[in-house]
Amino acid sequence: MNMSANESIQTPNGNTRVMILATTAFALCFAGWTLFAPLAIYFQDEFNLSSTSVGLLLATPVLLGSLAKIPMGIVTDKYGGRLVFTIMLLFGFASLFFTGFAHSYGFLLVGGFFFGLIGSSFAVGIPHVSEWYPKKKQGFALGVYGVGNAGTALSAFGAPFIAESLGWNKAFMIYAFPLLFMAFVYWFFTSNAPKQANAKVSTLSDKLKLFKSSRLAWIFCLFYFMFFGFFVCFSIWLPSYLCDFYSITPIQAGGFTSIFVFLSSFTRILGGYLGDKFNGRKIMVLLTVIVLVVAVLLNLNVSLATSLTVFYIMGTCLGIGNGVVYKLVAEYFPKDTGAVGGLVGAAGGLGGFFLPIVLGTIKDYTDNYSLGYIFVSLVCLMCLSFMEEKTLTDVHGKVANAVQ
Repeated sequence: MNMSANESIQTPNGNTRVMILATTAFALCFAGWTLFAPLAIYFQDEFNLSSTSVGLLLATPVLLGSLAKIPMGIVTDKYGGRLVFTIMLLFGFASLFFTGFAHSYGFLLVGGFFFGLIGSSFAVGIPHVSEWYPKKKQGFALGVYGVGNAGTALSAFGAPFIAESLGWNKAFMIYAFPLLFMAFVYWFFTSNAPKQANAKVSTLSDKLKLFKSSRLAWIFCLFYFMFFGFFVCFSIWLPSYLCDFYSITPIQAGGFTSIFVFLSSFTRILGGYLGDKFNGRKIMVLLTVIVLVVAVLLNLNVSLATSLTVFYIMGTCLGIGNGVVYKLVAEYFPKDTGAVGGLVGAAGGLGGFFLPIVLGTIKDYTDNYSLGYIFVSLVCLMCLSFMEEKTLTDVHGKVANAVQ
């Protein structure tokens, strides 16, 4: 291979600096991307919004962040994570700062649509980090990168304090500046992994054909729709739900939500590690059954302490599941991790987009959350039906042969 001695050492052993900086950038993007959630109670009071309107507002950034993962993953495969992530951080700064001047519900929707792009940062970092690591270490490395989901906790915990002391508008501006700083750090202190001189470069047509022909990619999409979709949904829905259902303050709700987010984020490392060591299908079956049981328990109108306990159990399962799914994506699509990772990430984001709207609409029409948790249970059952061993084994064989 045509590479220097230093590069030949870095490629098999990974690049810790890239992994840490990518994780930090991802966390900052996620903190800005989810700012609507902890501030929703203030929007609702100031603009007299219904639960459906709040659900639409919460879901707007999620929609763009989800759909943008597909093109962002493809672009990253072509131009490299260093350039793409830097540009994304700069765009995130500008759009968040702009949203700080919002004075109406419509203005907030427009701002949320634009800063929603930074929600696609996951699809940029996945190929940038994975290209530095061999298969046997990718699960752990991507699990560490996935800890950037904890950025949601930075907004859930910090934004209410800023809103109470300075006003909710200032929260957007304060969370914007770390993105500007990180853009310069990322450009000057990261690099793309060296490529083999004879490596074949996939064209856009190749990637689109892959989306059409690979059944496994779409099955991964379904699994991530559930695991990551539930994570995003409850990360942004919990503050409003806890305030409304249990009559606690926004600051208390933000603190409780932060624990959920941290559990879901840091257990991605465990999920990646378990994906490196054990059968991914069996792990996902167990996790899905546990989430199903949790949804049933939440439907029983339990106490705040019990509700938080089962939510934290759910968060742990979702984090492990997210780590397992992306370990499998990097393993079975090594040359197209960005493209397939973007597709899978988009599916997960769409799960996070639709669920807040569904839960908000159900709350408006029924004045309770029970049917919402029934819907969560049905999603779990649908995913379990696609986790049969024969289904995944057959597809695994086809894809494994294709990439060897």
